[in-house]
Amino acid sequence: MDSNGDGVMTYDEYAAWVDAEKFDTVCQYALGALFDLADADRDGALDRTQFTLLRQALGNRADNADAAFDALDDDRDGRVGRAQYLATIRAYVTGEGSPMGDALY
Repeated sequence: MDSNGDGVMTYDEYAAWVDAEKFDTVCQYALGALFDLADADRDGALDRTQFTLLRQALGNRADNADAAFDALDDDRDGRVGRAQYLATIRAYVTGEGSPMGDALY
């Protein structure tokens, strides 16, 4: 992923590397594990605080995380499920519509 070999992976390097196959075989597992770590109460969903902490840990600003959470919480129950979270990231990296991706990037 670190195409210039400087020891740092930028978003642009990640975006150039990732595709559907790489997401399905690598990224979904890593992102799912991070989701599980953020899911402190182990209920399979993140509330706004948990989601914001996860996104900040991944390098996003808190205000972007708020907008992304709002875009994902389509039923307005204050929670974002694991499957929905991973599906919207996959949609974004494969060029499909992604409300979270639009809010974050």
